[in-house]
Amino acid sequence: MLKSILYISAILLVSSCSNYQKIVKDGTPQEKLDAARKYYKEKDYLRAQPLLEELLGLYYGRAEREEIYYLFAYSYFGNNDFLLAGYHFNNFAETYTLSDKKEEAEYMTAVCKFKKAMPQELDKTPTEDAIKDLQTFINEYPNSSYVADCNDKIDLLRERILMKVYLNAKLYYDLGYYKSAMVACQNAIDDYPDINNRTELSFLVADAAYLYAKNSLQKKQQERYQEALKKLEEFEKEFGNSNDFSNSIEKIRKKTLAELAQINTE
Repeated sequence: MLKSILYISAILLVSSCSNYQKIVKDGTPQEKLDAARKYYKEKDYLRAQPLLEELLGLYYGRAEREEIYYLFAYSYFGNNDFLLAGYHFNNFAETYTLSDKKEEAEYMTAVCKFKKAMPQELDKTPTEDAIKDLQTFINEYPNSSYVADCNDKIDLLRERILMKVYLNAKLYYDLGYYKSAMVACQNAIDDYPDINNRTELSFLVADAAYLYAKNSLQKKQQERYQEALKKLEEFEKEFGNSNDFSNSIEKIRKKTLAELAQINTE
């Protein structure tokens, strides 16, 4: 029974491939268009795409080309090739300016940027570009049914940017580059005041200032310990004495004061 099923399946597969090759090689433009629509509807984008690409030339200057190009762009999207999908959606919108699909094509251009930006990487430029494109769409089509989805995507991308900023800043601290850590953490706080890790980043600024002073040349230590005390005071002024880092802040203060006292007795 199993052998029979496999045998029939193999015959159907060979027949299907044979029919496809026959259409590609000898089919009329209409037969190729019908086949491309059929494969596209079945989400068989790998077969639909070559047919659609050929049809773009065969139907150049004809009304059907708009539909063909629309499906062609989506075939790249269906194959997860978001770079070329975005290119073709954008080109579609610029080519068919009066099309009722122009708004959708511009939305999909932004969606492709969103899809490309999704991997979690330290480089936040693709994410910022995606936010810019989504916001541009919202500004151009404020009443579009796609606006809510664009806003959701912007929120998600912004969360990713904040995470990337946090990881970037914290990396300097983890690697022991305390001066760079102070700058990176403070920049993250200044550039993104609503960042979720604001308290931790502020603590890292203070702790990095202390560790930077501790690891400095002796002649530089007094000045840098004074800077560390200033950072500790700034932390407490903003967050008070009841937070996850309060005990650690107090320990750093005591160590800083002890180091300064030692320096002053020498």
